[in-house]
Amino acid sequence: MVVRQTVMVCVLAVLAYGVLWWFFTNDDAPAPKTAESLFLTDYSKAEKGSCVRFNGPGENDLGLTLIDCENQKAALKVGTVLTNTSGECPRGDYKVLRDTRHNAALCLLPNAAQGDCFELDADDLQRSVVSKFDCTAPRVNVQVVGVEKESCPAEAELGVPYEEMTLCLRRVR
Repeated sequence: MVVRQTVMVCVLAVLAYGVLWWFFTNDDAPAPKTAESLFLTDYSKAEKGSCVRFNGPGENDLGLTLIDCENQKAALKVGTVLTNTSGECPRGDYKVLRDTRHNAALCLLPNAAQGDCFELDADDLQRSVVSKFDCTAPRVNVQVVGVEKESCPAEAELGVPYEEMTLCLRRVR
């Protein structure tokens, strides 16, 4: 009788553990659309138009967090989510982050509006650290003079084309 009760308790404990494990590891839920601060570990769950920032002093894919696009630190936006790591970003000079664990990649572009100021290397965005600052900050080197469908206005010194827009910049320093 004692053996039967012990076996029954063990079976119930294993079943309860299995239910709890399934409940807490269910990866089918999509990433929230309005994430104020959500650490992103699976790039395939990111959505086009989401804004991100890097945690820590540098840019690396180990510290990527989804944040509200209105946040001053939201310097980068997801332009495209690729469904495999060997995929190519559409037309444009994107910063590409690859997630081999989930076989996905993110094509990131500056989260820019007219008047925004950045520190970035417009000639090589992939290797550039992209930071958004107040325009009076000493590190600022470009200002957005427009976000256009096609060509830039005359006051723009640089036009950085993307799939759906052209980022029009002028050098500040």
